[in-house]
Amino acid sequence: MSTLDLKNLWQQQSSSQPNIEVVLEKAKAYRKKATQNIIIQNIVGVGTAIYLLFIAFYYDPELLLAKIGIGCGILSLIIYTVAVNKLYRLINEIGFDTDTMAYLDKLKEIKQKQRKIQTTTTSLYFLLFSLGLGLYMYEYLMALQPSYSIPFVIVTVAWVAVNWFYFRPKAIKKQTAKIDELIQYFSDIKS
Repeated sequence: MSTLDLKNLWQQQSSSQPNIEVVLEKAKAYRKKATQNIIIQNIVGVGTAIYLLFIAFYYDPELLLAKIGIGCGILSLIIYTVAVNKLYRLINEIGFDTDTMAYLDKLKEIKQKQRKIQTTTTSLYFLLFSLGLGLYMYEYLMALQPSYSIPFVIVTVAWVAVNWFYFRPKAIKKQTAKIDELIQYFSDIKS
């Protein structure tokens, strides 16, 4: 019987280390896609705020509640846009010529900031925007007959719930998976 040399066998095995060029391409693709998403979010946010201002000045609601509702909607958009733009700055600070440790630390920082946006900022955004929508709609719902206003409220609340419980978690999962994949690649390279 021969003795197995485990150390020799271990050194002879081939390890599948990720190719650095492939990982860098994935990192660049992530940065490009994240930048595009943030630009689209900014455009949609600014467009929505302009639309809310148009409604406020063109339709000139009589009740102060409706004006406060529009203000809550615009405030929610501003808070979310500022938070997303801070993430944009963090993503664009990443240099691909830095060492693996610095890049990995930056990715972890981005993930932490992204998590804060996904939880705290998005919750505040939904709360303020929903409150603003409710306050704005109050004036017009009181003018409608209950047979029209009740179904309208039910559909609106259902749509907000679908966004909160279905689309939001799906988007969070997708964002988290992308950054986790990059963190894993760079962790493998580091080790």
